[in-house]
Amino acid sequence: MEETKKKLSSSAGVAIIDIDGVLGTPEWEQFGEEECGNRVATYERFVEVLGDIQAEGKIERLVLNIRSTGGCLADALLIYDEARSLGVEVITRCYGYVASAATIIAQAASEGCREISANALYLIHCCESAVEGNTHSLLATKELLDKSDERLAEIYALASGRAVEEFRELMNRNSGKGVWLSPEECVAAGLADRIIASSPITDDARSQVRALGLTPLPPKPLSERLAAAWNRMLVGLGIAPTTPPAATPSASIDKVQPSLAEREEVGAPPIPPSRLHTARKTTTKECEDPAPSGTTALTPNQSAYLSDVEGMRAALARSGK
Repeated sequence: MEETKKKLSSSAGVAIIDIDGVLGTPEWEQFGEEECGNRVATYERFVEVLGDIQAEGKIERLVLNIRSTGGCLADALLIYDEARSLGVEVITRCYGYVASAATIIAQAASEGCREISANALYLIHCCESAVEGNTHSLLATKELLDKSDERLAEIYALASGRAVEEFRELMNRNSGKGVWLSPEECVAAGLADRIIASSPITDDARSQVRALGLTPLPPKPLSERLAAAWNRMLVGLGIAPTTPPAATPSASIDKVQPSLAEREEVGAPPIPPSRLHTARKTTTKECEDPAPSGTTALTPNQSAYLSDVEGMRAALARSGK
């Protein structure tokens, strides 16, 4: 549980919560008991996580990492209200597919703090429901869906400063199925404030080795470390970093010699300088496996077939036919 808390909360009053999976479905059902601790998909868990973080110290900034295709609108609206009622700076960051009810949570950010990954896709559409019953219950469901659509359009409009009609039009496209928006289209529609790039992987192999308690990797060559330090200094001075020269192929590659079988092969084409880059198609010669009697060995299927034939002949002979 200690690792979970460290992921959910960090120093300097910054709290980080991952909104993941199908909203409204209990986390343990989606991710299992051991994995659900880091993930929030229900309003109840969201409140629980906030309580754990607040018990460790005052929250000054809340970051919501959103990776969800939606789910229960009720949970999304409750999380939206809870996040906005904290009185702290709220940053929402959308990754992967962010759709349906999850886009409501994305609008809980403080002004100018709605971020979307350059590789994400964002979907808004009309509300959907599975219902059965008589005309009265169906009409009641339609009324609820209409009011829910209106509420969603108003939330989008409030966060973007644009007209409600713009979002009604987007939601009603494709017979109410809505439209998937690229990060650029999302910003243009007023549903996000800026596009963020994917985080680069920095020395990940070494960090994994340390985490697993393995023998440390050998240090990088001095030339690479000096070049990296030089480029960091240039960037700090506002100068474009230098591009390292392209690596030249090792001389040992050209010394690869053909195998004995290749040298003995009749009419073989010349061996290229490096067999690491080119190779000829592998060929096999047909052969028979001679039986001790000198006859060609039968396959298991052939032997079984002949055995069945001999058995049938014996049965016919015994019956006198």
